[in-house]
Amino acid sequence: MNPESNKKPDIIIVDDHLIFRQGLKAIINFEEVGSIIAEASNGEEFIALLSGLKPDLVLMDIDMPGMNGFDATKKALELIPELKIIAFTVFSEEEYCSKMMKLGAKGFILKSSGFNELENAIKRVMKGENYFEGNYHQKNYHEIATKEEVADQEIGDVPIKTNKKMIFFPWFVPKTNSINT
Repeated sequence: MNPESNKKPDIIIVDDHLIFRQGLKAIINFEEVGSIIAEASNGEEFIALLSGLKPDLVLMDIDMPGMNGFDATKKALELIPELKIIAFTVFSEEEYCSKMMKLGAKGFILKSSGFNELENAIKRVMKGENYFEGNYHQKNYHEIATKEEVADQEIGDVPIKTNKKMIFFPWFVPKTNSINT
């Protein structure tokens, strides 16, 4: 990324849900948080994009068909070590965050977060900071990333679960409403 502090980052969205990618692209463009330069529906598509594009930041889903977010993160950082990756997922379990940190992700946020959380994560990661939402507060980053059991895990150790009640765009839901499905 250009060192100019006001330059918006070039972003690739990697997620297997088209409507999620389209909505995320629309809100990021509308709010002028960054410039979406490409989208990929899985890790293979994303890695192929890296041969012709130089993104500043990647918003990476974890559970995708084919190459998942763990493997795609590992491969991408082997190709472009300075690439900044934020895991953007439905999985709130600590092992997912730990795995992504071990692989080199600079951030971890949940898809149930509001847009302000995403915007904050993007800005902080682009400043060279780490950003881990929720139970993964900044003060716990080192502790989570260096747990002994994490150091011994392989990429495929974390089971991929399916969450059928995913809310894609919580920032569009008024605070007075609640969603119970």
